[in-house]
Amino acid sequence: MRIEIFIDDESVPRQTLEPPATLDLDTEGLADGPHRLRVRAIDDSGTVGVEEIPFTVRNGPGIAVVGLSDGETVRGRISLLVNAFESRPGDAFEPTRAETPAPIPTWAWVLFLVVVAWGMWYVATEYRAYRAAAATAQASSQAASTPGAAAPAGQPSWAALGEQVFGNKCAACHQLTGQGLPGVFPPLKGSPVVTAADPTEHIHTVLRGLSGKTIGGVAYATPMPAFADQLSDEEVAAVLSYERNSWGNQAPPVKPEDVKLARR
Repeated sequence: MRIEIFIDDESVPRQTLEPPATLDLDTEGLADGPHRLRVRAIDDSGTVGVEEIPFTVRNGPGIAVVGLSDGETVRGRISLLVNAFESRPGDAFEPTRAETPAPIPTWAWVLFLVVVAWGMWYVATEYRAYRAAAATAQASSQAASTPGAAAPAGQPSWAALGEQVFGNKCAACHQLTGQGLPGVFPPLKGSPVVTAADPTEHIHTVLRGLSGKTIGGVAYATPMPAFADQLSDEEVAAVLSYERNSWGNQAPPVKPEDVKLARR
């Protein structure tokens, strides 16, 4: 019994062995691509048996082409990226895993442009809101600082000064919307203290400050500073009146005399 080893369509065996035997198949001389290992066994009577095993050689150098797929239909001039790689003997060569720089896919560019556009829109929107708020505050400040300046027609005398004081002293915590910050600064919108017919507690809160207050079942640990030494009676009355008549609140305005009385 003998065994003959062939590669592809070779007519002369590469090796002749006596079974059982081990074989070192040297593929370095073979071109990359599909091949067939043919094993032919011949017994003492001359009977022949054949076994064929297909395999693929990938010795390199490997070639990677970006820009043209198998069976793709193209026309005109196309741009391709061609790269080649080699491996050392014994390495498992996988050209599909080679580090060929591939172009950024279209979907990535689209996503990037969408994010950039959204960012520009957000910045522009916030900037317009900031400019509008700044212009309103400046107009209120100029109106309040002008001696003898009268309030615009149909607007209460305390409105401009109250809006100015609120923007300078209160909005950082309670927000321009009067809704505060959940769990940090209480809302003024709809607050029972702010909308109460008797403004005494509201006045005392602004003059003396407040801390550790539970409002609507929520404990607010951040203290509110006292403004008695920072604001005049007119300013306190104006800002309280502004708070009591903004964001849907409806309550009687506060008079400077009420604030003066509460200071005692």
